[in-house]
Amino acid sequence: IIDSPDGTSPFVNMYLVEGSEKAVLIDAGLSRDDLAGYVKTLTNKPIEVIITHGHVDHIMCADQFDKVYMSHSDVSVVNSGPGLKHLDTSKFIDLQGGEVFDLGGYKLEIIAFPGHTYGSIVILDRERQYLFASDSIGSGELWMQLDHSTSMEEYVIEIKRFEKQIEGLNQLKVLLGHDCLMEQKPDIQYIIDTRITAENIVSGEMKGAEIDGDKPQYLGAYSAKYGQINIIYAPDNIFIKK
Repeated sequence: IIDSPDGTSPFVNMYLVEGSEKAVLIDAGLSRDDLAGYVKTLTNKPIEVIITHGHVDHIMCADQFDKVYMSHSDVSVVNSGPGLKHLDTSKFIDLQGGEVFDLGGYKLEIIAFPGHTYGSIVILDRERQYLFASDSIGSGELWMQLDHSTSMEEYVIEIKRFEKQIEGLNQLKVLLGHDCLMEQKPDIQYIIDTRITAENIVSGEMKGAEIDGDKPQYLGAYSAKYGQINIIYAPDNIFIKK
């Protein structure tokens, strides 16, 4: 795990996975430090970067690497993001889900997971039962209130589809994008809690409460809590728009 603090926000987790032939860096942090130089002190293998979604805190140093993968569904998120004008998204290799990265004795499977953003992905090590989830199921708090988040109804469809893809992985260990926000290491139950909360918001069983405060990212947003998860959502973006 590599942490990327900016002095004000919670630490952003990046993950370096090394096989016998190459290494993959999952996400590229928030600071403008020499991330590539630091990663080279950790591995002598060729390094490729997989970006889980286009938010500024997960992509800032992507331009320091030659080969970067990201869903092109998040290009607009990057191009409109604060402080990201230095990134040339035309050089990013598209991810659509279903790709497998063979690092040499270590395989990483890309799973599309629209929700937090339309281009969000998660990365699964099926053999060792590690899930690199970034912000797709949040870090104790899942942001679904953004103007580039899917509706809650769409998210329920996606998380149910995802649960089918991980059936039988009962020892799954979930590695988050902001691990410091979790008081315990999440497992399969965390995913179940997230799905139940989302389902209850859509069904109306869980109403949520409007968030007090003047932080712009929370204005007009509601909060619904269940188990280990707190979903932040927009009350006008619960259902798929016909």
